[in-house]
Amino acid sequence: MTTQTLPIYQIDAFTDVLFAGNPAAVVPLSDWLPDDVLQKIAMENNLSETAFFVPSAGDEADFHIRWFTPTVEVPLCGHATLASAFVIFNRLGFEGDLIKLQSQSGVLTARREGDAIVLNFPKQPIKREPVSEEVLEALGGVKPAETFGVVSRDTDIVIVYDDAAIVRNLRPDMSALGKLAGRGVIVTAPGDKTGLDMISRYFLPALGINEDPVTGYMHCVVGPYWEEKLGQVDVVGYQASARGGVVACKIDGDRVHLKGEAVQYLKGEITVPT
Repeated sequence: MTTQTLPIYQIDAFTDVLFAGNPAAVVPLSDWLPDDVLQKIAMENNLSETAFFVPSAGDEADFHIRWFTPTVEVPLCGHATLASAFVIFNRLGFEGDLIKLQSQSGVLTARREGDAIVLNFPKQPIKREPVSEEVLEALGGVKPAETFGVVSRDTDIVIVYDDAAIVRNLRPDMSALGKLAGRGVIVTAPGDKTGLDMISRYFLPALGINEDPVTGYMHCVVGPYWEEKLGQVDVVGYQASARGGVVACKIDGDRVHLKGEAVQYLKGEITVPT
């Protein structure tokens, strides 16, 4: 079997210190590998997301980006996009302060702003719908203030509580939740500390990720929700996982600007078949 080596980076996203935020693997490519190889690399990395990108031949974007969990390809991922932008800006010698990325979710942008990077992502529309008692029981049985779904990923469930302590202290039955929720369950509440407008967590046992540490996509759901609820254009969210991370959100029509920092943990090489 013939093989080739490729560079790989592991970046902690939505944090300015190591061992916090959400780790993502980033593998720059010159050309696409077969899909099954991309999936196997993501499985081998065993992180919530591995991002791959290639230079784009078109004028609309600089790169074409894709994201894989250990089990499936996903159409949108915030922290792995932030991690990829960090690598492109700081390790690949990209000139300029704006990167355009073609993806399954359209053209995304990443703009350098000092030590931070601002992502421009699509707002995720929601729909009001009841949530089963079984799901609420799997979360711990606490009565929520509101529940709804996400239109673009209609198996996502959103649970709104009125107390941040409930969100921080949830200990879901992941086995039950994975069977009841086709994709993910977002829980959120008003912020409980100065400078935090909202607090959230994201459980995805159905996709092999019990809890995602810090999620850009999720803030395209809860950011607009709390913007409307609080009457603010700018909202700051804290994702209360064990690692934790802060995401600043600015709502701009049907787009959400997500601002965060990133730090490099690892640079190395992987060996894959040709």
